[in-house]
Amino acid sequence: MIDDPRTHDLELFRARQKSRNRVLGSILGALAVLFFAISIVKISNQSHKKAEAAAAMAGQH
Repeated sequence: MIDDPRTHDLELFRARQKSRNRVLGSILGALAVLFFAISIVKISNQSHKKAEAAAAMAGQH
């Protein structure tokens, strides 16, 4: 059977598309992890500041 050039082109296109999708998925996953880590750091810093402020207020009385 003779291979159809269009089938070969479609296979190459799908392979490139799959590769690009994996890269984009990895980037999106890394961004999600980064945003999560930044949120955790901000939340923990806020709780430390509140605890320090409460300790300072308790020390003044």
